[in-house]
Amino acid sequence: MVRFFQTASGRQANEMESGQHRIYDIEEQVEDAQTAAGMINYILRQALLCRASDIHLEPRTEYLLVKFRCDGQLREEQRVKGVMQQLILNRIKVMAEMDITEKRLPQDGHLAVLWQNQKFDLRISSLPLFQGEKMVLRILGQQEIMLEIEQLGFSEENLEKVQRLLQIPHGMILVCGPTGSGKTTTLYSMLDSLRKKGSNIITLEDPVEYEMQGINQVQINEKTGLTFAHGLRSILRQDPDIIMVGEIRDLESAEIAIRLAYTGHLVLASLHTSNALGAIKRLVEMGVASHLLASCLNGVVAQRLVRRCAEGNMQGRLAIQEVMLCDDTFRQLLSQYEVFLQRQQAVLAGFVSLVEDGKRKVEEGRTTMEELIAVVGPQL
Repeated sequence: MVRFFQTASGRQANEMESGQHRIYDIEEQVEDAQTAAGMINYILRQALLCRASDIHLEPRTEYLLVKFRCDGQLREEQRVKGVMQQLILNRIKVMAEMDITEKRLPQDGHLAVLWQNQKFDLRISSLPLFQGEKMVLRILGQQEIMLEIEQLGFSEENLEKVQRLLQIPHGMILVCGPTGSGKTTTLYSMLDSLRKKGSNIITLEDPVEYEMQGINQVQINEKTGLTFAHGLRSILRQDPDIIMVGEIRDLESAEIAIRLAYTGHLVLASLHTSNALGAIKRLVEMGVASHLLASCLNGVVAQRLVRRCAEGNMQGRLAIQEVMLCDDTFRQLLSQYEVFLQRQQAVLAGFVSLVEDGKRKVEEGRTTMEELIAVVGPQL
């Protein structure tokens, strides 16, 4: 279905359905940058041109500070002075269907923009500060998130381990790392490999970052009660073979995901931890019984992104990874968690750590030691 709407500058353009959110065409010319709507279009275009992942709008006493995060680095882009700063924030709230009158509480919103015939989804987060409202726009592209497993930067040894994990028809695979470490890209690449096997694949995502053909994708909507836990409980009635959980956030969703893995399904999920062993600790600290985790966990992939060397410059990013396989010895140790904690060095001896993988990529000239230290810390 196609409807017409007024763009930021007032001209008509196509508005296509994207869930319940309109798509804003930002192919405007720079001449209207003296208006709030035009300035927003200009900022969005500049961010997309430099392939930014996030736009930060930070209030200051006399201006609005605009920052872009490019290749993991946050940099100042421009300063917007005068009354324009509040007009910009208000306009973004209108576009993202947020409450324009609420300035005392954090809010979340979504919007989509069309630029150069490509759709980009934006997640909007506002946070009240002493100086005013800070806003962050996370840009979710629709194209580059899809990579083959072989394109993710795995070493030959780690790639073989991941491919072995994907051949197991049941159990759980965890992908771990901090925000912005490429977990979603890795999960989508795994799904792309698995969907070729003719399985019924269902995902639970917040938000759906890439529309994949042949996969049933569920958009989490906590406002309507569709939480990860509620969605997981409902999935069983859909006869799934493979389930992807965008993020395990609490004990309830963790226990349901583990039960699904335990009953013959293959479950892929992400978790916010610094390394592979940290995933085990995080789940046990949530309240998951270690013997249940031992019975269904197949492996853990942990990763970070470092800037890549390109003709003497740092350009683009490269993943460093560690892949931990859960064999019988590992499961036996994990089923007795106190013993597992005491024998961590034996567990660590079984895989190449993030730091070691990073050092190898430094030796190969693909990144620098300074960049590696900046990402993983001075534990080298």
